[in-house]
Amino acid sequence: MTSVDRSSDMSIGEHINELRSRLIKCVIALALFAIIAFILKDDLIDIVFGPTLPDFITNRYFCQLAAIVDIEQLCINQDKVELINTKMAGQFNLHILMSFVAALIFTVPFLLYQLWAFVRPALPEDVKVQCKTLVLQVSLWFFIGLLFGYFIVAPLAVNFLVNYEVSPNIKNMIEVSSYLSSVMGTSLACALVFQLPLLVRLLASMGLITAGFMRKYRRVAFASIIILSAIITPPDVISQLLVAIPLYMLYEYGIVIAKNIESKRQKQERL
Repeated sequence: MTSVDRSSDMSIGEHINELRSRLIKCVIALALFAIIAFILKDDLIDIVFGPTLPDFITNRYFCQLAAIVDIEQLCINQDKVELINTKMAGQFNLHILMSFVAALIFTVPFLLYQLWAFVRPALPEDVKVQCKTLVLQVSLWFFIGLLFGYFIVAPLAVNFLVNYEVSPNIKNMIEVSSYLSSVMGTSLACALVFQLPLLVRLLASMGLITAGFMRKYRRVAFASIIILSAIITPPDVISQLLVAIPLYMLYEYGIVIAKNIESKRQKQERL
């Protein structure tokens, strides 16, 4: 009896029990990692607030690059960022939130595996074969995007937003929760953006997108990426390119993926 047959033989109650079991495992994993992250508060603080420090690896390299190319604006985050807390329980809530987000990030592969293990028995064998490395691929692109967001985009965004002023009469006093949401939001957004190759593969496999379609709107994608990069980086070409080039390469990689899927489909149709 195949796994598909076992899935079809399961009653609604058995499906619910299976789902409940998977959810309990996910909750336990999240709680365990959240407790560990809560205990490792100092290390977590160093990571979260790293992009604001002059000796942060990205800030150091940007300053070195600024000296080489003689562009002062590239030397970012050299002034101390004053963060304030305006709520009585603000710092405790901050501690809880950081712990939960850290737990969510580190348990992504486990959470994806539990989701995959739940839906896998109901999938046809050919889909199982095509998706056998899905959890690994999604996790890999997630962490690549997360690191790109944290080490590249976040420091540039922090430098731009902290120093931006619409009027010299308005002083920036950054609320710590606002800083946290900006850095974590930026990093997680990049982690999601880096899922583009997998999304293209899924849509191309379903016939909903083609390489020709992506080539047709290549200029639109390029312009959108340039605009996004210009918004979050200092006003110089080099920093904009450091953000724009990897994002555009993802788009081009998506075109290659779509083209390969179309070629395989055409070969199968000829057989």
